[in-house]
Amino acid sequence: MRFYPEEDVWLFGGVFRVLADHGYGNGYEVELTDHGSGFIGRLKIFRYYRKKSPRVKLENHYDDFEVAEILREPYSGRIFPGYENIDLPFKELATLIRNDKPDWKSALENVKGVYLITDTSTGKRYVGSAYGDQGIWSRWEAYVRSGHGWNKELQELVGDKLDYAQENFKFTLLEYRPAPTPDDTVIYRENYWKEVLLTRGKYGLNQN
Repeated sequence: MRFYPEEDVWLFGGVFRVLADHGYGNGYEVELTDHGSGFIGRLKIFRYYRKKSPRVKLENHYDDFEVAEILREPYSGRIFPGYENIDLPFKELATLIRNDKPDWKSALENVKGVYLITDTSTGKRYVGSAYGDQGIWSRWEAYVRSGHGWNKELQELVGDKLDYAQENFKFTLLEYRPAPTPDDTVIYRENYWKEVLLTRGKYGLNQN
């Protein structure tokens, strides 16, 4: 699988046995084997690749592989880069949430703030906020579980499937505030960003 933080680097996810082929477009039924299990999540391979298709027949490129690195521990997500440098594709955010990544969780669970979700397929954006007893971590966890975080605007776009969000959404933190910050302040800043980024109406995904 592509190793998002590093260009042209792939992370070994295991060797799978095909149990059934459900036909074109319907996928396969597979099971994980023990082959190379000690390298799952640890082996990073370099292979220059610039084609748009995300589905690559890697067996056609074996001769070009170079071992980039073997991690001491299985990869569980990039190191927290600081509040000002958060730029996460949905799938990477989901990995961090599922792994309960300690550095990210400790940084985000006790802060309020305003965030931006960008639909990379259309360029439209959604501004949201986390306040009250809900930190940024908890709010983003809701998106990972549902795809839309129960926002009406995004529910209409995503529906009841995660596929669209997984393929097209990316998350950015616009600003953060300490937990004691009054909720009204966070809401005010949320509205400020909606105005600045024109996320209401035809240019964005906010309805209010």
